[in-house]
Amino acid sequence: MNVYIHVSSGGFEHEVWELTRVFFPGWPVKVLGDVPAEGDNSGGKADGHRGLFIVVEYTCSDFEVVAKSYLKDGSGKVLFDSQRRQKLDESTRRSCLKQKREIKKVLCQCVYDVLSEFTGKHPHWGILTGVRPLKVVHHLMDDGLSDEEVLGVLESEYYVRDDKARLLVETANNQRDVIKSASVDTVSLYIHIPFCTTRCLYCSFPSAVMDGCGGMVDAYIDFLVAELERVVSVLLQKGVVIQSLYIGGGTPTALAYPQLERLLSAVDVLLDGRDIDEYTVECGRPDTLDLDKLSLLKAFGVNRISINPQTMNQETLDRIGRRHTVEQVMSRFHMARYIGFDCINMDVIVGLPGEGVPHMERTMEAIAALQPDNLTVHTLAIKRASRLKESLDKYPLTSDDMAEKMLEVCQRWVKKMGLVPYYLYRQKYMVGNLENVGYTKPGKACIYNIQMMGEKQTIWAFGAGAVSKVYFAENDCIQRVPNVKDVKEYMDRLDEMIERKMRFIDGYKGGVEDDL
Repeated sequence: MNVYIHVSSGGFEHEVWELTRVFFPGWPVKVLGDVPAEGDNSGGKADGHRGLFIVVEYTCSDFEVVAKSYLKDGSGKVLFDSQRRQKLDESTRRSCLKQKREIKKVLCQCVYDVLSEFTGKHPHWGILTGVRPLKVVHHLMDDGLSDEEVLGVLESEYYVRDDKARLLVETANNQRDVIKSASVDTVSLYIHIPFCTTRCLYCSFPSAVMDGCGGMVDAYIDFLVAELERVVSVLLQKGVVIQSLYIGGGTPTALAYPQLERLLSAVDVLLDGRDIDEYTVECGRPDTLDLDKLSLLKAFGVNRISINPQTMNQETLDRIGRRHTVEQVMSRFHMARYIGFDCINMDVIVGLPGEGVPHMERTMEAIAALQPDNLTVHTLAIKRASRLKESLDKYPLTSDDMAEKMLEVCQRWVKKMGLVPYYLYRQKYMVGNLENVGYTKPGKACIYNIQMMGEKQTIWAFGAGAVSKVYFAENDCIQRVPNVKDVKEYMDRLDEMIERKMRFIDGYKGGVEDDL
């Protein structure tokens, strides 16, 4: 059966669509320009198909938001309805941005009312459906609310379950000093290496397998260095301070030693002795690491790396297309400690095909024995561009209940390891409608992860598929400046990618560009 959405006042269709998907996972959810009248069995403009219809309308005056929602069947008969009113305080009336947030909240409350009544479901994250639920918490804290007051708002107005609400407040407090450290002259840099040794079953990132790239990798490094040299030099001339630098992928250490050395050397020349708070290289696959590469990273000032097993069960590693072994994860980790790295992240994924609670226990026990400084617990997301999406008949998904039990295993081990949450985000199509959480030892939180997810700092991004995010404090908003995803197209259009950035840099302390 299809579910159709119509927002009669216009706007917020995406927010209603996202919330509706939570209640009807796997169902087609479509946005309509109109809905059938009562007694019209044709389905209106729903391509002649019968289904459920969610109709939403709202008004916003100078003092009040009024929202209504109706859940109708294919004949137009109202099954459930809801109406909400919210008075606007003086601060909200003065801010268009705050008004928009209030309209969105009240409108989603109405939709939640009718869908929870119809389905009997009460999603853990309530009406919070976006990638960055922590933004809501920071806005509330900025308005002067205490932790307990924030918890009350999350639970009573956003319908967030108590444990998720407490996770949000704790995470926000642990990252607040870093977010507040951002200034107009402070930025972070991201450098993208779109190559891997293999393509994981669940991966949807724009990356290519090294074996089929021939001489493209060397050429890509040439173009990437050119982009860095032309853009970063101008930023530094303007007095910009680089807070953190993150080289990600793909798998940056899939580069051959001379290629990696060339990239790190170019970065070193650009920095010209400037100290930055954090310099991360995402090593990812342990089979791409050896003593020489780790020593090279250390010599060039890298002070944070990521060695990502995803699971410590060998049969799962084989199933998802990773060529490394569990033994390689452990040996490379110990090697990195020997070289002197005192901030190492590891990633695990909840809900990998074929795994359950015993697999998660084995993974977390093995990782706890290594004692990483950061641990990112991801929940499997079924992305359209992944091989997993195309082969769900072969790799059935972990049930929502099982995913939650696996996540509970992770949380128990995280507490044993003395780690605290420092960043959190969510994605579409996540198993169990859960979340991704980064945990850290005290004092070891990844600055880049916090700033990138917090969207209160400009991030300049380089390479194919990299997306710069320019922050405008006066409007509390970002504007994305994307590079094209295809490697060859990126190299063909490099001048255009650089020119896009330059137009923003030239007006960096002015207003938002209009033509992108």
